[in-house]
Amino acid sequence: MAVRKPFVLNCVPMETIDQGGYSSREFRNVDWSGSDLARIEFDGCSFFRCNFSETVLDGALFDACRFEECNLSNPIIKAARFIDAAFDKCKLMGVNFFSCDQSLMDAEFLGCAMTACNFSGLSMKKSVFRLCTIKDSSFQDAFLQDADFSESIFSDTLFHNCDLQKASFYKARGYAIDPRVNKIQKAIFSVPDVLALVENFGIIIRD
Repeated sequence: MAVRKPFVLNCVPMETIDQGGYSSREFRNVDWSGSDLARIEFDGCSFFRCNFSETVLDGALFDACRFEECNLSNPIIKAARFIDAAFDKCKLMGVNFFSCDQSLMDAEFLGCAMTACNFSGLSMKKSVFRLCTIKDSSFQDAFLQDADFSESIFSDTLFHNCDLQKASFYKARGYAIDPRVNKIQKAIFSVPDVLALVENFGIIIRD
């Protein structure tokens, strides 16, 4: 039995956008920068090297969608929803996930460059942030039990009042996590970066 291949769209002019949405479509090299995709639904779609820079995604739905090598710089995502979303080697800048119409978010980020992204207040149990660079971002009041941050590199990223129980920071670097204001029971860390956990206690560590 032949395997049905997804329909591939290489260019989608705004005047031809299906306002009803798309299902099981593959979009390649589509430039949606500055476009209005508000309230459009994408179900089981994949996006390869697509540009969502400053794209209006208010109220849009991405259900079981995959983004690969895409540019998501400063998109407007108020009331948008990302369900079972996967981001592979994407650029995410200024993405305010906290403004989405969801408190529960199931997402996977692999090898992504993330700058000034905000995940505050979200429940992201078992979400994956592996092999990412995460700069100037915020995870305030986030539920991150069993989350996987392994081998990621952090810079000026805030973890405050987070539940990080059983989360993995194995071989992660640059994180600043204060055990006094975050729950870290049974979380996984590795040396030498685990020593950052005691920086705020004013103790001296000698080799």
